[in-house]
Amino acid sequence: MKYLFLSLVLLNILYALWQLQDNVLETSVSTESAGSPVVEPGPTAPVAIAESEPPRPDAAALCVTLGRFAAQEDAEQLRQRLLALDIESRLQAREVVMGADYWLVMPVVGGERHAVIQLSALQEQGIDSFLITRGEMAGSLSLGVFAREDYAQVRREQLQQLGHDVRLHAFNKKEQQYVVEVDSKARRLVDQAMLTRLRNDFPGLQHQYQPCGGVANARRIP
Repeated sequence: MKYLFLSLVLLNILYALWQLQDNVLETSVSTESAGSPVVEPGPTAPVAIAESEPPRPDAAALCVTLGRFAAQEDAEQLRQRLLALDIESRLQAREVVMGADYWLVMPVVGGERHAVIQLSALQEQGIDSFLITRGEMAGSLSLGVFAREDYAQVRREQLQQLGHDVRLHAFNKKEQQYVVEVDSKARRLVDQAMLTRLRNDFPGLQHQYQPCGGVANARRIP
């Protein structure tokens, strides 16, 4: 009985030690977990990309043109008038289409010699004609120039009935005119009151707003 009792006491001591060691291990693990919290990675912030706003194109600068004048002297007089008012401007010459002419032309094959022979034959028939010596129609015969297309067509049909090969060509009639251009910086000075005063000295004066620099066929005059 004595040995059995001692054995039971020893077993209880060993069991108590085992329980104590297990509790110590659990406490240590809990302490480490509490002291070093696990930080979960959060969502990555998007990288900011600098976006530059595209440059806005400036509106085309507008100038005002004053005119038109058939004589350069009249346009220069207006420019001097503006200069006296501290308004800078420049003189420009432009070709303006004033209408069209309709030209009856007879082509000739064989050079100038054959053209002269054909010209003599036409004049013997009482047909007004002459030899074209310059330009893209050189070497052909001109049978008249008309201001209206319908008149030219009638005459062409008459000549064709006489057996002549006549062709109709339309040519623009151009005239050189002059304008005075005020740039965009000084344009605000040419207001309605200013235009009214200028028209008293320059009757029929026209004004037009357009991109500075003039048209493609404009020729600047220093």
